[in-house]
Amino acid sequence: MITPYHLAKHDDHADIAAYLKAHGVVILKPEPISAKLAAGDPAKGATFFASTCAPCHVVRPKDNSTIGPNLWNVVGRDKASMKFDRYSKTLLAWDGSWTYEDLNIFLAGPSLTTPGVNMDFRGVPDEADRLNVIAYLRTLADSPVPLP
Repeated sequence: MITPYHLAKHDDHADIAAYLKAHGVVILKPEPISAKLAAGDPAKGATFFASTCAPCHVVRPKDNSTIGPNLWNVVGRDKASMKFDRYSKTLLAWDGSWTYEDLNIFLAGPSLTTPGVNMDFRGVPDEADRLNVIAYLRTLADSPVPLP
């Protein structure tokens, strides 16, 4: 879902974005999932990823980014840190590394949770699917980040 607030941020209309935010724009924030992560099924996440995410993202360590950045070792990696020239200003401004909760927020609906991003994707609104995708993303590392 593309909202006016997302478009204003994406297209650098800071005045319009500020106006919309001042007049009640609500940013989607999914429920925290840290306590539920162990229930995620990496195999189901891999299947979901293959059909939904793989057209834009690669996952092998040395593969070059394509439409979206390479997601190898994404859990725990600094945000917007890959060699990739299409990061949005919104993502470049989001400090820190990709935590499990940040992935949960972002994947729930990129343009709804982080307005202004370039990822034109409806997201993974179903929490069980998100848990599975995050469980799969966790496996894409030589040393997976421990679960909380």
